Amino acid sequence: MAEQIEAGLWRLDIPLVGNPLKNLNSYLLTGERNLLIDTGFRQDPCREAMARQLQEIGADPDRTDIFLTHLHSDHAGLAPELIRPGCRIFISGTDLPGLEDAMSPERWRRMYREYERNGFSPEETALLWCGNPAQNAGAGQWDPSLYTALADGAELTYGGCRLRCILTPGHTPGHLCLYEPERRWLFCGDHVLFHITPNICRWSGVRDSLGDYLKSLERVKELPVERLLPAHRAETGDLRARAEELRLHHLRRLENALDIVRRRPGLTAYDIAGEMRWSIRCRDWGDFPVTQKFFAVGEALSHLDYLEVRGLVERRSEREHDVYFAADGGRITQETYFK
Repeated sequence: MAEQIEAGLWRLDIPLVGNPLKNLNSYLLTGERNLLIDTGFRQDPCREAMARQLQEIGADPDRTDIFLTHLHSDHAGLAPELIRPGCRIFISGTDLPGLEDAMSPERWRRMYREYERNGFSPEETALLWCGNPAQNAGAGQWDPSLYTALADGAELTYGGCRLRCILTPGHTPGHLCLYEPERRWLFCGDHVLFHITPNICRWSGVRDSLGDYLKSLERVKELPVERLLPAHRAETGDLRARAEELRLHHLRRLENALDIVRRRPGLTAYDIAGEMRWSIRCRDWGDFPVTQKFFAVGEALSHLDYLEVRGLVERRSEREHDVYFAADGGRITQETYFK
């Protein structure tokens, strides 16, 4: 059921069936024109929940534009189905090429070859090909005419709200938050989540996605915010406090990864991820579902990239795999953390 948060602001609860994220919080600003923020997977449960709740609110689809905080399929998958002629889908200009690329089978072949280089077996990537919602539940065929690219600082006006785009790279290269300074609202997408932490993975062409993410946390944490509107789960809270919790979470994860590399030099990212600490209800690494291994290895890679950029680990190519070694006796400190 749609929940009215304030006059003109609604939260739509979109189920992500079989996914650990559990749900997507899609937000709707109503007025002369409506703005729908994020859409859900291109799957029937999302499709049906979205249609039902928009009907409950009485939102006119012919007057509804869509804003995508980022390119991930649980946010962008339904957008081309929901949009009507004369309406627009907004996304950052940085994420727009990646959204097109995500619809290319060759892009996923390249990615899975890269994951095999980092320790996945061909049998595991074959399972991913069939069952990875990041690949299979995103937007369908590419139509560039549907999308309008936005830059950092761009402004949108809906329902009497003046919304400023804030570029917050990390979770994706072009993740955007929307800030309403008068009401002190922040639609934060997957940049700041509660109860769970945003997945930060390696991105092609990005040298240090975790470093980007930490800088993005610093960029938003001092904003005057009275209502923080995250994209997943019901939990919300204080922006500054949560940003600090997330920073410390990644500090611990960096220390964990570096300790593993020092104790067991020459491991792949897959093996390092298998020894890292994760909040998941599985007995051990072998019990992880393959899609969760995919995200865990992606996160391990972003932390290894961060350490490599700062000269704390060294990546080598051995027997068609990338393996990691400690580069020196350095350690993660508050000083190195922000370089």
